[in-house]
Amino acid sequence: MTHAKPVARPPRRRLPPDDRRDALIAAALDLFNNSLYDDVSVDGLAAAAGASRTLIYHYFGGKTGLFVAAVRQAGDQLLTAIDAAAAADPDNWLNGCIEAFLGSVDANPLGLTTLLRRGSLPGGADRQILDEIRAKILKRILAVLDPPTDSAVLRAVLLGWIAMTETLCTQWLQDQQPTRSQLRTLLPELLRATLAAAAWHDPSVAAVLSKIPR
Repeated sequence: MTHAKPVARPPRRRLPPDDRRDALIAAALDLFNNSLYDDVSVDGLAAAAGASRTLIYHYFGGKTGLFVAAVRQAGDQLLTAIDAAAAADPDNWLNGCIEAFLGSVDANPLGLTTLLRRGSLPGGADRQILDEIRAKILKRILAVLDPPTDSAVLRAVLLGWIAMTETLCTQWLQDQQPTRSQLRTLLPELLRATLAAAAWHDPSVAAVLSKIPR
């Protein structure tokens, strides 16, 4: 009878607390990016990080806490990529930010799009993180557009476009349709079209249309 070989575990090393916490988050990012949440166990997370399960409970309170920390880090990485793209080419900020967004979610789908595919975690932690990321993206777009007045219509339209972007990216990751090249063109066009429609209802929306690069 042939016996399956046991999975090799990384050797445990003593690390400073911050480094150990970072190692656990890195292991969680890798596992959750490639497995469903329910298929990942505390033992599997500990083995991947070369740590004990006790440390997971110590730093994060359990699997859910570690998942939340990993998703927050993925969200921070996404926002950092968007900020860098906007700063690199202010005149073409929209296309640069969309490309950074696509690259980030492709490399690390645990971020925004993975949250959209999950069921609610205990306490609604996943929905809270998703709302926080959306709010931060909205704040960045409003800072660039600099509308003359605080417009509820503009905010609603931009949040709708952000949600549409999330949905299209999720579809792309699952089926490769639309393609990445198509999304590069489609997403800016959708934003311009949505704002143009909203401009009929709110003059402050009309005032920012010229700030959307073509």
